Amino acid sequence: MTSGYDRRRIRLMHTSDLHIGTDIYPDEALQGFESMLELSRSTASDAVLIAGDLFDHQRVPKRIVDQVMGDLGDLELPVVILPGNHDAVLKDDIDIGNLPANVSLITRPEGQSVTLEQIGLTIWGRPVFNHVPSFSPLEGMPDRPSGGWFVAMAHGLFMEEVDPMRSSPITPEEVAAATCHYLALGHVHVYRDVSKKGIPAHYSGAPSGSQTKTVAVVDLDPADGVSVLPLEIK
Repeated sequence: MTSGYDRRRIRLMHTSDLHIGTDIYPDEALQGFESMLELSRSTASDAVLIAGDLFDHQRVPKRIVDQVMGDLGDLELPVVILPGNHDAVLKDDIDIGNLPANVSLITRPEGQSVTLEQIGLTIWGRPVFNHVPSFSPLEGMPDRPSGGWFVAMAHGLFMEEVDPMRSSPITPEEVAAATCHYLALGHVHVYRDVSKKGIPAHYSGAPSGSQTKTVAVVDLDPADGVSVLPLEIK
């Protein structure tokens, strides 16, 4: 992997909360997914990060799951998926078949890193197996690797003041103490910047649903640092 002094500029497509298979807006959810794929291509992204809730529930038909995985495979870009609280299809021993070669699924409850050596990027995340107040999405984040870029993904609720009744909380102090160059968040369906103490942390928003539909394009540049641009899906 490249050293910390010769990181190259890379671009990430950050998305979350696609909720494919939802009973509320099933066609729109698939359209949002397809729009995200097209934007990944048109923006010349180097990798796609899905920060939770790719699917909506465990009843998603296998033909839809197969279609989604096939479309991700056809993207021919590295794709890293962090299961969110809705992603029973990805967590509950349901047979989703073999993942495409370019798709990595984070599955270890304690957290897991995926290294994409071809672009000099390490991604860490902790999947949501228990969406409860005691679950901390950022707990266990490792130290920043000595070389390349380090991005963390988390699916949970950022709160300036933690409500003990809300599940999967993320605190300002946790964001400020994060070791990553960028924190890609999911769970909130609108684009939101919650950066703290120089740690860029953003919700991408969702590419479908009742809110403004967005994805986030993230540029990691060794000279200019991290920049994030929300793109609205019409």
